[in-house]
Amino acid sequence: MKVDEWTITSEFDDIVQDVKEEKVESDKIWVSKYGHGESGDCNLDLEFEVKLDKRNEVSFGKSVCQGNEYSVVRAQSNIYEVVVANGTESGPGSSVVARFQNFKRKCEFQKGHSPDLTSVDITNVFDPEERVVCADSEGSIYVLRGSRNGPMEEKFRIEQGHASHVSKVRFFPNGHGFLSSGIDMRLKIWDANNGTELRTFVGHTRPVNDFAMVDRGRNFVSGSSDGCLKLWECSTASCVFSMDSEAGDGINCVTLSNYTASASSSLSIDRTNEYNTEGKAVFSGHDSGAITFHDLYNRKKVLEIPSVNGSSCVTLAQSSSGDNSHYLWAGHSDGSIYSWDTRNTSEPIDHLEVNSGVPITKIFLANSLLHVSSGIQYFFSLPVVDGEFKTGKLVNFIRPYEDITDFCINESYQDLWCVGNNGTMLKF
Repeated sequence: MKVDEWTITSEFDDIVQDVKEEKVESDKIWVSKYGHGESGDCNLDLEFEVKLDKRNEVSFGKSVCQGNEYSVVRAQSNIYEVVVANGTESGPGSSVVARFQNFKRKCEFQKGHSPDLTSVDITNVFDPEERVVCADSEGSIYVLRGSRNGPMEEKFRIEQGHASHVSKVRFFPNGHGFLSSGIDMRLKIWDANNGTELRTFVGHTRPVNDFAMVDRGRNFVSGSSDGCLKLWECSTASCVFSMDSEAGDGINCVTLSNYTASASSSLSIDRTNEYNTEGKAVFSGHDSGAITFHDLYNRKKVLEIPSVNGSSCVTLAQSSSGDNSHYLWAGHSDGSIYSWDTRNTSEPIDHLEVNSGVPITKIFLANSLLHVSSGIQYFFSLPVVDGEFKTGKLVNFIRPYEDITDFCINESYQDLWCVGNNGTMLKF
């Protein structure tokens, strides 16, 4: 299934606000589609006038294209729908052809500073203010704070926390510290209050691309381009054990999973510095496109999903609970996403073609919604039910035309945070 590319004026929010505040009498927005119809390419270029109606509310004019009349309607607080008029035997009607979600907040860095942001996380503990950590492609790490509905301020910045590109940052569950990884082959623990470096983890021989914390974070597992999975212990900064992939098949992404193992000879394994790994396993996405599944407690590979298209697996998502707990989603470097039932991996359940030839940057699952970014063209969410993509409910996010590189969710309020190039940081 191919996802159509829909774009809307990136200054949408500014235009709507200017009209609402009567800074201008009217303005225009543009909506475009590059897609695939039954008889080949199916493109649309729509122009809508934005002005105040008689009730002094922002309204959108009509646009006619290819003999059809289109309009934009506000369906929810931040959701806008593009609808096309169509007639039926029972009379006139309309169909939704695209949905767009506008952001709630746009955060900006100090004037003149627009870093290419690579990762973001937010504390999910009780806190009177929101605290966000993000990192960039030059090795710097930023901690910001602010009220939920107010501006975010930079609390502190760690210049060159890593020698170069930071691949990931995540708070520990208690919110007191955070963990980072980089292409400098290091992982580091930092004090979230002042930015003090507390631990450095050394052992990988190529870039560290991803990691996942086990339970409360006493242990975590990392994946690297050197093809190794390593389990670390935080207080001693020691490597508990390492598992190598065949032929050094580089690891681009990892995600932790619950797993009930059969009886084994695990009693002979030294458990020093290992905590709460029983019943835990990790999926890893590889350069070859294969996906491996390792039992952390028994320290062995129990499953391998072969590559289906020869392109690298670059991002993974899985739900640890609920109706989707047996399903795994994998984004690839050729712009495709595959859905797997981990109980039967003979073939994928579903397949989505997003951005031909352009890697999927990130996929992220929250509340049965799969969030997807790829290049500057695509950033959207869609429901997944029993592992299947429900493209009829797809929602495109309104944002600057920049690569969106990472996202996270505030579990208390269900706000989605995302970061990207050129200092992009938005809350939806």
